[in-house]
Amino acid sequence: MNWFYIDESILEGDRRQGPVSFEDLQMLHSKQQIHENSLVWHKGLDNWITWKEALDTEVASHSEEDERMLRETVEAILKERIEEFQKKTFAGFFVRAGAIIIDWFIIAMLWKLGVHILDWTNLIDFNTIVEASNAFIDKYSADPMAANLSNEFMSIPGMTDLLGIWFIIQTLYFVGFNGFLSATPGKFLLHLKIERADGSKLKLSGAIVRYIFSLLTQATLVFYGIGYVIAVIDPKKRALHDFFARTQVIHIRKKNADSDENKDLNKD
Repeated sequence: MNWFYIDESILEGDRRQGPVSFEDLQMLHSKQQIHENSLVWHKGLDNWITWKEALDTEVASHSEEDERMLRETVEAILKERIEEFQKKTFAGFFVRAGAIIIDWFIIAMLWKLGVHILDWTNLIDFNTIVEASNAFIDKYSADPMAANLSNEFMSIPGMTDLLGIWFIIQTLYFVGFNGFLSATPGKFLLHLKIERADGSKLKLSGAIVRYIFSLLTQATLVFYGIGYVIAVIDPKKRALHDFFARTQVIHIRKKNADSDENKDLNKD
């Protein structure tokens, strides 16, 4: 926009100067060649106005423009998040059960490998543990509800070592995969991933919290697995530990996965 101003240093003749830009007027003001009461004008104005009035109008128009852009940006982000949420498909009970069965199978293989390594290095005597376990099974197979069953099970020589190995492998497995990849191998195979309730990525700290609460969910297996079964009736298909950890499991859409891969290739 072209501006004109009255140069008060000119005493005779036409004192109107211009055209200049608004930035030029600001520079003239900073050099004290025009002041707040100096008259300025641009096409569209009915009369000349003071530089102060022009500056105030320009600042107000910029504020309104910034406010409009901020409002449009927020509305666009909210619209995008709502559309993203509506496209999400939450993973149900049965597909999640399939994923956990796969994970437990992998953990069992890792546990077996670890036990054999410890047996080979003579850190544990696996054969002795097996013999004691078989004797325990023979003793309590006739009366599985015996009062001392749990105590005697834990007193089997080496049993605490085996359970400790399982717990360590399970902890590293779930915390590691979920914390860094947002999914275990079982979930990857079934195209699932874990995210926070707000849709953001699950971080390592969140994976640790989720795992701790998942131990509580596992404990509910003695109560018909109620901690897992609630995923059947919850609209977002969340298990007990998902409620506490504020997480959810969703299906990975193939289209989205392919687009993400293409983006990574383009970056490379």
